[in-house]
Amino acid sequence: MVGFCQSPRTEQTNFSFVFMTDIHIRTDAAVISAFNQLIDTVNNLDVDFVISGGDQVFDVMRGNQAKSDSLFALYKTLSSRIKVPVYNTVGNHDLFGIYPESVEDATHPDYKYEMFQRYFGDTYYSFDHKGWHFIVLNALDVVDKKFIGRIGQEQLNWLQRDLAKVSKETPIAITLHIPALTAFDQLYPEPGKQNDGPELVDRDMLLDVFKDHTLKLVLQGHLHWLEDLNIENKTHFITGGSVAGRPTWRGTKFGPRGFLLFEVKDDQFDWKYVEYEQPSN
Repeated sequence: MVGFCQSPRTEQTNFSFVFMTDIHIRTDAAVISAFNQLIDTVNNLDVDFVISGGDQVFDVMRGNQAKSDSLFALYKTLSSRIKVPVYNTVGNHDLFGIYPESVEDATHPDYKYEMFQRYFGDTYYSFDHKGWHFIVLNALDVVDKKFIGRIGQEQLNWLQRDLAKVSKETPIAITLHIPALTAFDQLYPEPGKQNDGPELVDRDMLLDVFKDHTLKLVLQGHLHWLEDLNIENKTHFITGGSVAGRPTWRGTKFGPRGFLLFEVKDDQFDWKYVEYEQPSN
């Protein structure tokens, strides 16, 4: 599958990058082998960097510090083989000890975001690359020991300060784990569930921050399926399939395991979905 976006600016420099999401690494030999196949595939592509869209590990929501530490350490060790910078996004399965069955609670120093931050740093940040501005956001919060999709006012304030330093013509790409826009629930409605609003509860507030900027790409995860929604021929909301498949490492219900390869020229881009698994002999 290929998506395309174009606009008149011609001042940028060519580059490529990978967007991979929902890796769900765990201490399983088959999973580790598959992720190593992905890494070998990425390393052969000669890209500039990699963005991971969240759920690096599976799973730390139920606590157990020793096990959770081992999962983050495993992902960090394996992903260190990637030969270019890797920018990680926090996902719901990366939130430590948030579920009721967790022995650790909100008083634990690694609770919620803190274990992720200990391994990877801030949960939201930005960087510039060859004329583009990239923003990695934290789209998760915890209410009543459940995760919800929310950016929050503190992060929105930070985002406004960040964008104040970016020209209105600069192409922008943002990454967040919980989709800001998706057709998934319309195509696959959950019985008994009221789909009466976005899963990201402050989605409209988030998008309003970009109203005077050139938001070209919104890279999303969480759903383990692939879609590209082109809104008003201005912004592509792309949900990036998954490394782990669906159900996690047990099937490919919504398509093959893979990742997105982006080729950027000036402020134009195209993408393709790369299936990284090699058939066994």
